[in-house]
Amino acid sequence: MVTSEKDEKVYEKAITWVRQRGYSKVKANVEDEGIDKPTSFKQPPSSPDEEESYITPDITAVMRGNKCYFEIAMKSDQKQDLITKWKLLDRLASIKEGKFFLFTPHGHRAFADRLVKQHDINATLINI
Repeated sequence: MVTSEKDEKVYEKAITWVRQRGYSKVKANVEDEGIDKPTSFKQPPSSPDEEESYITPDITAVMRGNKCYFEIAMKSDQKQDLITKWKLLDRLASIKEGKFFLFTPHGHRAFADRLVKQHDINATLINI
C-alpha cells in the first residue's frame, strides 16, 4: 500500500513506464479510483501461532496475452518477506509466460540486485 508521498510518486512513475511500453489491463496496489487492484495471494502461516497473510503485487499488466508482474524494490529490514514475494511473482510470471520486473528507485538498485543474484530470482531491473 502507498504510505508516503515519495512512494506515491514512485508508483506514478512505474505505472507511467508500464503504460508507455504498451501494456494493457494495468492494475496497481494504490488508492486510486481509476485503477483496479491486482489479485492477492494467500500465504499460509508458517507456524500455528501466526496468522495467514496476503501477498499482493505492486503492479500487474498484460502484454500480448502474457501476464507480467512489477514490483517496486525498496530497501527493507524484512528481506525474507521480500524474497518470498519476489520468488512467488517470478514463478507466476514464468507460468503465465510473462516477465517479472523490479523497479529500482535511486539508491535501491544495489540492494535489489544483490537479493536477485543471491536467491536466483529471474527479474529484470529497471531504474526509475
